[in-house]
Amino acid sequence: MAKEMALIDPQKVPAFPVYTLQISEDRQRLTLDGAPVPVLDEEDFIEAGKNAVISKLAVHHFGAVRVRAIDASTNSSWDMIISADGEVLDLSAQKEAVQAKIERAQRTKKRWFIAGASTLAVLTLGGLGTAVVIANQPPATAPAYTPQGVGATLPAAPPPQHSATAAWSHPTLADATVNMISPGRLLTADPEGTVTGRNPATGQPVWRGDKAPEDLASIHQGTWAGKPVYASAERNELRLWPVAMPYDTPSVAPTSIGLEPGQTARTDTHTPYIELGDWYIRVPDAAGTLHDVMIPPGSTVLDVAADGTITTISATRIYTLDNTGKILEEKNFTAPEGATKYPVRVWLLDDTHALLAWDDTERVMGVLNTSTGSMLFSGTPRAIPTATEPLLVDKEAKTAAIGSVGISYSDQAALIDLPAADLSAIYGNLIYANSNNGPVTLDLASPEAEPQSWANYRAEDPAPALVTDDAVYVVATQLENTTVYRSNKINGSARQ
Repeated sequence: MAKEMALIDPQKVPAFPVYTLQISEDRQRLTLDGAPVPVLDEEDFIEAGKNAVISKLAVHHFGAVRVRAIDASTNSSWDMIISADGEVLDLSAQKEAVQAKIERAQRTKKRWFIAGASTLAVLTLGGLGTAVVIANQPPATAPAYTPQGVGATLPAAPPPQHSATAAWSHPTLADATVNMISPGRLLTADPEGTVTGRNPATGQPVWRGDKAPEDLASIHQGTWAGKPVYASAERNELRLWPVAMPYDTPSVAPTSIGLEPGQTARTDTHTPYIELGDWYIRVPDAAGTLHDVMIPPGSTVLDVAADGTITTISATRIYTLDNTGKILEEKNFTAPEGATKYPVRVWLLDDTHALLAWDDTERVMGVLNTSTGSMLFSGTPRAIPTATEPLLVDKEAKTAAIGSVGISYSDQAALIDLPAADLSAIYGNLIYANSNNGPVTLDLASPEAEPQSWANYRAEDPAPALVTDDAVYVVATQLENTTVYRSNKINGSARQ
């Protein structure tokens, strides 16, 4: 009698590791976790991929493993579980009856490949009860790299003490910006619409992701089910990319979680989450499965931590909740004078400080120390920034800027009204911006923060998109071609 195949129990299959199968855009190449998979003459990609996973299971002594399949030719992906004896479980079908699972396991080899697309549909809808698994792709050692565009003349004069020629330069999208997502990775937008992570010093690409958002500054690094991810809310969906990937992978597709009308996603928190309204939010559990949590009515979310705990703030209290919404701790909170309700907007400045805004009987903004629950200071700006305006933060200097508001939350705490300008970067007390009269700096150390320009700039030239200890990054268009340039600081890299 033939041995009956055991059913896969998803609850018994660990969340990690996650193997990644990928078919190339030209459908000529198959890889498993970045390693080429040979395809025999009488074998198709489906059979070859399944056999490669089974072989790797044997090497690692696993009984079953989670697998993400990516078809670059159709820009689609889905998740499944494959066991050492060849059974395949489409994760979108976990709620089907046992008999249905048996029948599906007996279908032809190609059936699991086609059916896998349904998992992507569930993820796109953000369905509850389905684990949103982010591919765990191991980093690979990148080959030697020669910086590109070295010595190119910047088509705009850089700020003082910076070179007029580029340390490296690369084509980018028109109107694109850059994002220093971490000390060792700079995000840029490729002309074809992918987001590329580069080594800031050399410009070497070390990571690529599909479906770049229109504003790279909207991408934040966070945690999902214990794994580091890049997160962005774009076009009615929450997008999650794994931070690590093999060097030879063309680009990694994000996991997309659809947002229904009226829902919004927040990605600047330590764990991304979805606002549902009516005091409900949608958050992932430790396995990445989304579920709804009710927060204390009359409060708004300050943060969702990497461990799943939730912090909210009302007009008078700060609450700490577990991942199910149970209140673990609450403490009194004294809002600034003139603020009678819970904050209308919240922005995280760093791990222990949040910028709060009220718009009740009068406009009020202030900085909260989230570890102590006390207000560091508050003030009355001329306007409350909108939720879509970019927040610029220098965590080391404890300075920030958003809309027409400058913030210093160091020992010299202050809230400063800024003149009308399009803010682009911040470094220490200096804010870089584009004004009607050309690029300028605004000094937060000055009570007036009057715009100051520097030599050789034309009115149409851009201010730097990013300023760091050792360089500025300028995105400029010349003859219809847009390029991002790195200009090194001439006088060393020490922070002044």
